[in-house]
Amino acid sequence: MTTPNAARRAVTAGVLLALGMTVAGLGVRPAQAAALKGVVVDRGGKPVEYATVAAPALRRGAATDEQGAFALDLPAGPVVLEVSQMGYEHARLAVDVAEGMAPLTVVLRDEPVPLGEVTVATSAFGKTGASEGAVVRRMDIVSTPGGAADIFQSLRALPGLNAPNDGAALYVRGGDPRETLIRLDSGEIGHPYHWEGASGGLFSAIDTYMIESAFFSSGGFSTKYGGALSGVLDIQTDDPKNLKTVSLGANLAGEMVSSTWALVPDKLAFVGSVARSAPGLLFKLYGAPRDYESTPTSTNGMGKLLYRYSSTGRISGLFLGSGDQVSVWSQALNTDAVYAQHSAVRLAALQFRDVLAGRVALRGQVSSQWYARHWSFGPTGAALTERNREANLDAVWPLGHRQELSFGVNARHLDTESAGHYAADSTDLLPGAPTRLQSSRPVVEYPGFYLEDKLRLWGPVYATLGSRLDWASTPGVWTSDPRGALAWKVDGRQTVRLAAGRYHELADPRFLDPVYGNPRLAPLTADHAIAGYEWKDDDVNLRLEAYHKAYRGLITNDAATFYANAGRGYAQGVDVFLQGSRRDLTGWVSYGYMDSKRQELDDPHLVRSRYGTGHAVTLVARYQVNGSWQLGAKYNYSAGRPVTPVVGRSYDPVRGIWHPVYGEHDSDRLPDYHRLDVRVTRLFSLPALGALRASSVCVLYIEGMNVLGLRNAQDYVYNSDYSERRTVDSVFSRRLLVAGCSLTW
Repeated sequence: MTTPNAARRAVTAGVLLALGMTVAGLGVRPAQAAALKGVVVDRGGKPVEYATVAAPALRRGAATDEQGAFALDLPAGPVVLEVSQMGYEHARLAVDVAEGMAPLTVVLRDEPVPLGEVTVATSAFGKTGASEGAVVRRMDIVSTPGGAADIFQSLRALPGLNAPNDGAALYVRGGDPRETLIRLDSGEIGHPYHWEGASGGLFSAIDTYMIESAFFSSGGFSTKYGGALSGVLDIQTDDPKNLKTVSLGANLAGEMVSSTWALVPDKLAFVGSVARSAPGLLFKLYGAPRDYESTPTSTNGMGKLLYRYSSTGRISGLFLGSGDQVSVWSQALNTDAVYAQHSAVRLAALQFRDVLAGRVALRGQVSSQWYARHWSFGPTGAALTERNREANLDAVWPLGHRQELSFGVNARHLDTESAGHYAADSTDLLPGAPTRLQSSRPVVEYPGFYLEDKLRLWGPVYATLGSRLDWASTPGVWTSDPRGALAWKVDGRQTVRLAAGRYHELADPRFLDPVYGNPRLAPLTADHAIAGYEWKDDDVNLRLEAYHKAYRGLITNDAATFYANAGRGYAQGVDVFLQGSRRDLTGWVSYGYMDSKRQELDDPHLVRSRYGTGHAVTLVARYQVNGSWQLGAKYNYSAGRPVTPVVGRSYDPVRGIWHPVYGEHDSDRLPDYHRLDVRVTRLFSLPALGALRASSVCVLYIEGMNVLGLRNAQDYVYNSDYSERRTVDSVFSRRLLVAGCSLTW
């Protein structure tokens, strides 16, 4: 397995975009047809997203997008439209449809307590809109100081993510990063990082330019999401627009080019990007770390082709490819050796969205993912290959303005192949150490289905009730996950939420090996209980949330079967999120307290979780100096991560080496973590120059990372006889000044 230190050095939102189609003659425009376009807004003029716009007599329908806009092909002449959305009064209006008519504006009146403004889901922190959940937009990612315009680094500023290091992996409320489901355009992506190790990677392989929004939840999430114990990150890529644009970006560590092309206006469009990271220039400016055998590099490319086969219906194809390599001198325990790794990801997905009979919003997706990674360290090394396939079909059926039914099915095929030389003695990684050759290729089928009902129970009380069933072919068991949430809209500013539910996740396929594992391992279980309070107005958003998560069936070592479902654990705590704005100053403060213990693998009993920290604080501030200049800063603090100390040593006369004697598991801690990042951003445009037209908005930025120069600890290592302990600095312990720009035409 990859050593923790070596791995370190290796340096939305459940949104259902409904689509329209006719029941008879999909997308075929009748004689004398006219395109009716318009927008649905509330009484304040704000867009009403995902409202249903239907002509019942003609069995035609569409749904509004995130800007409240809709388009509907109708025969010319008079027609009666019905417009509805949960939380708003039903609207009915007569329209005389004609070719070339002006866009229609429909105003929906709020119900006494609008469901559209009540978020029933708990544990969804961030920028919220009318749709359920928390949505992080592309601009939030780009403008967060210290986030390096990277979605995973930017999410670290939200509560519930008690990350114990500088990496990009999502440690959600005391959970292993594997416990968080990451989806891209409705399909799971298992390896979205560059320079990935045992505890995740350092940066995202998903280009920020391609991201429209991302839904993140740290617990109590919908039955739509299965196979995750702790959290969900659901990323939606941007749809190509009816534009032709080209963007160029560069900084001291890499470069990027992206483009959007309207191949057939209003029908066929493409958006794509290619990026390369090679910090050679950064190394020259700051002095290349002596540890690197060669400069680490990474590449990634994404492309999306969108075909609108009717006025609202669409099919899209997405491709993602990425690769990286690193070769660095590293240390684990008392061993110095070169850690070398190269990896590659390929993801292809096909997605459709439509509306059945103008009422039921459908979304379907099929995807295939291939992942390969090879690593070596001293006498050990291994190759891992994953060949996974997935299919999903989701539906949302409004049953009036007080109720909405969601249901769907999904199927996953997981094929994991691994082979390599692993240490026979985990404390002996020196040259000549005995190793064992191990190979396995478990294949697991994981189908499931869910049903969920969102309804207004009474007055200001709303509920989401549902359940999902999943079947794991290995070991051949069904799991049932009932879940529910309540929301009480106290008044126009205050909301109280409660949620509880059960969650299951498959055991790591590598533990299912019939020779060196246990193919009878059952899925892991977690039970969530959450209570929250929110106060929100135009300038301030305060959210308080208490949670308890109980684990059962965690994987432990077993003398007879190698592994067993004998582990347990819990995570409990409080998250606080305060977001506000005053004139040109915006920002937020998040604080998380967590008490978490787990018993897994060789733990003799419950010990402090190594997947989180007891206290975590983040402060983010952005000041808009004027229309062109923005200043930003972010400060992070977290308590030190638990570690297992070495309390003694023993000599092996046969091998002529020293072995460590460990103390109580996770009974020591690393020093507390502090980091301050600042950012200056300048927006500008370039004038036309010869045949080159004037540019769109361009961005120039200078970012100081860890400007205080604090040497945060990543791990402890030892000299050859374990008589001396040394601290390994985290990835961003050096003070760095990074400049970059993005130009768009």
